[in-house]
Amino acid sequence: MKKRHYQGFTLIELLLTIAILIIALGIGLPSFGKLIEDSHRKDTLHQLLTAISYARTEAITRSANITLCPLDTNGKCSTDWNKPITIFVDPSRSRHLTSSEAILRVLPSPSQGYLYGRTGIRKHFGFKSTGMARESIGHLLWCPKDGDPRQAFQIRINMGGRPILARDSDNDGIVEDAYGRNITCP
Repeated sequence: MKKRHYQGFTLIELLLTIAILIIALGIGLPSFGKLIEDSHRKDTLHQLLTAISYARTEAITRSANITLCPLDTNGKCSTDWNKPITIFVDPSRSRHLTSSEAILRVLPSPSQGYLYGRTGIRKHFGFKSTGMARESIGHLLWCPKDGDPRQAFQIRINMGGRPILARDSDNDGIVEDAYGRNITCP
């Protein structure tokens, strides 16, 4: 019977291969983490833009007042935009959910950052049957958990009820607010 000889890796070859893999992973993992963070950011942005447009469209389609806000435990609009955001039919414009049948959609809480609503003295965004949002204009500001304004975004809602995404017009990597100032994360 013929004897077979198997060749394998020497200990040095194996250690060298492991060292190369560790270096490659060390270089690649931070980029992969950045890719995941960017994906969460874009998903949150898309959900908010879609929700605002949906609320406005439903106001026009149903010829009814529609409110978009986070709710407290009593079903009233809250200032804590890190709670789930509820879109509901609000015929009397009370900004109070009185029946679960009035709920049109609920957005989950942002999981990878913080959401701040700037609605003046109000705690909501409201859309009239014309789609207008005259008395409840303002903006939503999303900031990543590390507070880096270069990764933040701002959605403004104008009097026409349309969402407008803030832009970086001076190319410094930070979007500007309605007054042309760089946004800041609290």
